[in-house]
Amino acid sequence: MTCLKDSYKSSIWKLVVKSDAKRIRVILKISKQLRKPRPESTVERNIYRKARKILQPFMPQIYLTKRNINGRDLWVFMEHIEPIHGRVEYGPQHFKQIIPLLAKLHAATMNERFAKQERVFRDWLPHHQSDEAKKERRRINRETRSYLRQAMKVPELRGLLKPHEALLRKLLAKGPGYFPEVTREGLSVTHGDLHTENIASNQLNNPNWQIKLIDWEGAKYAPCWYDLVYLVGIFLAYRREWQEEEEAITERAVRLYVDEMKRHGIEFKTDGMTLYRMAYLKRILERGLYLQLKWAVTGQKEAKLLPVYLQKIKTLSGMLVK
Repeated sequence: MTCLKDSYKSSIWKLVVKSDAKRIRVILKISKQLRKPRPESTVERNIYRKARKILQPFMPQIYLTKRNINGRDLWVFMEHIEPIHGRVEYGPQHFKQIIPLLAKLHAATMNERFAKQERVFRDWLPHHQSDEAKKERRRINRETRSYLRQAMKVPELRGLLKPHEALLRKLLAKGPGYFPEVTREGLSVTHGDLHTENIASNQLNNPNWQIKLIDWEGAKYAPCWYDLVYLVGIFLAYRREWQEEEEAITERAVRLYVDEMKRHGIEFKTDGMTLYRMAYLKRILERGLYLQLKWAVTGQKEAKLLPVYLQKIKTLSGMLVK
């Protein structure tokens, strides 16, 4: 047994199970029951317990789940698959390995296909169109405008924000219901946190990596394009060495996603790049800008993406907002 991770909310162990001449590597994930359970922890617990038959093609095989261990902990024994983080020099060239699985997940759980399985997800999977989610977006919109006012009083932030202030105020005043087209074009189960530590494969030497997704705490029933924005847009926002190629990289990724969705029977009425740009700007205005301004004002974290988001808002709003 080897402990891979231990925190206040979970522990992850790698086990080697021996039987006769066989050696099987297994991951044991222990979800600890907190005094005040966090919504995302509840989501992941239910993904493993209730939705594993539906989502099994997209995550490691779940061998066994046991509830109420040591009180109310959940133990999940699952297939051992290594995250790709640190095992390859990850870059935009690898999007083509991941997007087909992503499209398959979205197509399998979109709109009327989700409705047939809704009873499995009812009462625990966050829904983008729920009253609670809409209330949360209104709260974030108010607080974003508040943090913007506070940031304008901080000299080192004022210089960064001043050229964008009028546009930000104008856009935020229209929120939080940005670009309804993104919602109308399709809601599906989304992973919500697509980075290399949550993307796993045991076949990196094979052209077909046979990707699986792990750590489903951020799963929601939400616009399908949000996952592509995270996979492509947020990655490129952090990795500015591809800045000059970003548009071409994004167009290739979007074209592949649209083609894969069509292969699974889903066709978008709106142009793919337009939907991607709408979803990207929508996510920034709904949450990304809020977090970056909050961190900049409070010093809670480094607001690394604030300059990038400001430029994105300027560029994308120029393309999309009349």
